Amino acid sequence: MKKKLALLIAVSIVAVVIFAGCAAPPKEEKPTATPTTVKTWRWATADPGSYGYRVITGMVDILKRNLPQYDFSIKPYSSTTAAIKGFCKDEAESVYLADLGFGKLYNFTGPFEGFEPEVKQMPVQTFWAYTMETFILIPKDKADEIKSWSDLDGKPVFLTPAGYMNHLNIRRALNALGVNPQHVEVDSKFVCKAIEDGTIVATALYTTAGRSLPTWGQELMISCKGKLVPLNPTPEEIEKLKEAGLDVKEIDAKKVSEDFEGVIYGVPFYFGYHSSLKMSEEDIYTMLKTLDENSEMLASVDPGLEPLAKNFAEFQYKGVKSCDPSVIPVHPGLAKFLKEKGLWESEWDKYIAK
Repeated sequence: MKKKLALLIAVSIVAVVIFAGCAAPPKEEKPTATPTTVKTWRWATADPGSYGYRVITGMVDILKRNLPQYDFSIKPYSSTTAAIKGFCKDEAESVYLADLGFGKLYNFTGPFEGFEPEVKQMPVQTFWAYTMETFILIPKDKADEIKSWSDLDGKPVFLTPAGYMNHLNIRRALNALGVNPQHVEVDSKFVCKAIEDGTIVATALYTTAGRSLPTWGQELMISCKGKLVPLNPTPEEIEKLKEAGLDVKEIDAKKVSEDFEGVIYGVPFYFGYHSSLKMSEEDIYTMLKTLDENSEMLASVDPGLEPLAKNFAEFQYKGVKSCDPSVIPVHPGLAKFLKEKGLWESEWDKYIAK
């Protein structure tokens, strides 16, 4: 009996040893990876038919490929003014805004009158992308009747969509001449029809960098092919515009339409995408540096970005000067970028946004 008990115990011990030997070794615990924080970066811009929307789409694609730490998105609004208001209500991190729009926003005049109580953030000079040049076209059959910008006084004219910066720009130019046309709001898809029907006797249009038309302008040149001609300001009007502090730029008419000859005179202004101090110095510096390092890709986004692509940093410098940093502060990220490039003026130090 004792032998049987001893044998049973021995068998049990062997079984335990064998089972223990077959058991899987304990797994080593792997360190948990720290999740990468992705920052949201929304860009408020005008409607999808605008040049601003088309261009920022391409630039954001460049940023997405090179800056995975940011979640970029584009927020189109019904107009540039609507986009600016949305940004000021904290609905985006960057906004499509021109130098002349800055002045109206900071003074809360024009489309921003009474808007101040709704403001949660204000944009400062951040990133300048291109110039736009606003000019005027008339029906060819009106060329003998309308020969100067002054001849548009009191007449129905489409001054580009209300709320667009080009609308403000051409109004500013006409006001400098004492000319007050009657603006007629037209769906930009039907500008040609409005001209054919006589609803308007002229339309403002614009190029970027003297060459690229907005999407609706391209459609206008196709639908109204052969029916329009440029209406240039007279030499006397050009002189008055310059006396008012406005520049006048010559545009190769062939860049607007192959049917046009000579030059078209347009009034230029700087356009860009700007942020508030809620975007850190490092965020803006990183964005600018990335676009600068990939500047060769900018011209492929749109020909209107060729001046920016040619010398990205110098373009930022010229944009700051055009907007007057003593009135509109400069984002510290842009200041850091320009200082690094040797394109910062020491007197601007007091104009860095704080």
